[in-house]
Amino acid sequence: VTEVSDGDTLKLSDGKTFRLYGVNAPEVKEPLFEEAKAFTQNLILNKEISFEQEENYKEDKFGRMLGYVIVSGVNLNIELMRNGLARVVLYEKRAKIKYQDELLTAEKEAREKRLGVWKK
Repeated sequence: VTEVSDGDTLKLSDGKTFRLYGVNAPEVKEPLFEEAKAFTQNLILNKEISFEQEENYKEDKFGRMLGYVIVSGVNLNIELMRNGLARVVLYEKRAKIKYQDELLTAEKEAREKRLGVWKK
């Protein structure tokens, strides 16, 4: 990982852009943008990562690779949810995604603890 654009988008050493699947972190000018970006940077910047992809959704309409980032055995997508730094994004017409249950559980726990985007 050579660059982190925001909490859920990063650049790889081969020049490709990678977007975390199933999550949406705050965008520029939204509350917690900096926190989500810093969280992702701390976990993966300048590190070797592995990733998993959904069979039918490997790229988005912008040509970005889509998937789940794993670093040192930790799933970044789920950790963002667990820390309240993203929201789950699911599409009604699509099949259940690989980590759907884990993402929803992590989001529910963050919401109950009023972490990050759930702090009100």
